[in-house]
Amino acid sequence: MLAPLIEEKERLLLTKEVRTSPERLRELLTEDFFEIGSSGRLLYKEEDTNTMDLGDIDVSLTDFNLEVIRDDVVLATYRTENRATGNVALRSSIWVRIDGTWKMKFHQGTPIP
Repeated sequence: MLAPLIEEKERLLLTKEVRTSPERLRELLTEDFFEIGSSGRLLYKEEDTNTMDLGDIDVSLTDFNLEVIRDDVVLATYRTENRATGNVALRSSIWVRIDGTWKMKFHQGTPIP
């Protein structure tokens, strides 16, 4: 099934080891990836892939759902809660299959007040 694979990739992108590694990020993100973070910050992968660092976060991931848009495009949605602050966000990601490998093209986090 595709949902467990994409969920695992989402979980990897929440780990310090991946978030602070430009090499690992290049493996999981498309060349034209961009993000609208829950802070409102825009991040474009192409700006500086050698020093890209998404920072360290400690969150739980729940309510994962995957919608197939096309055979090679899916939309993942889920909820995160920051273990340190209790802040909750709804998150969505667009994943595309490129040469048989699923990579994230877009991500957005929306805080829940």
